[in-house]
Amino acid sequence: MDIMDEGLPHFWRMLNTHNVKYIMAGGFVVWFYGYNHAADNMAIWLIDSPPNVKKFRAAFHEAGYGDFPTFENRQFVPGWTQYYIADGLILDIMTTMKGLEGLNFDECYEMANKADLGGVIVPFLHINHLLANKKAVARPKDQLDVMELEKIKKHLDSQTGK
Repeated sequence: MDIMDEGLPHFWRMLNTHNVKYIMAGGFVVWFYGYNHAADNMAIWLIDSPPNVKKFRAAFHEAGYGDFPTFENRQFVPGWTQYYIADGLILDIMTTMKGLEGLNFDECYEMANKADLGGVIVPFLHINHLLANKKAVARPKDQLDVMELEKIKKHLDSQTGK
């Protein structure tokens, strides 16, 4: 998948246009950090507030993925609230992150890596938070991701003198 295809940047642009508070998470973010994690899905972490979910619904609709009134009154459960978006990619919507229970969304957002992807600023979950999440979820594929992410983190830390 080429993230610079118009589908994903358009989706992120709509999220930003509607001022949705979100952080990209999951296997897609593993790929962002440099491990070629083959994934046909990506996760998005939203602030679970009625105004933010309403903004997300509007952005989702404007991006061309449909209008779902149920967004505004449903609980988003990781792995169970999935929707098809750009080029058949599956979007997993969540409002909690396992392994990050001691942190709030705003703290994680402040530490998130904000990447400029073709003029669209996209927040990606910080590698430390991604590692905590992957360790807590602990599926076999997450355990593989943890091994690779720890190598990447070690390299990144050596580059910054940590």
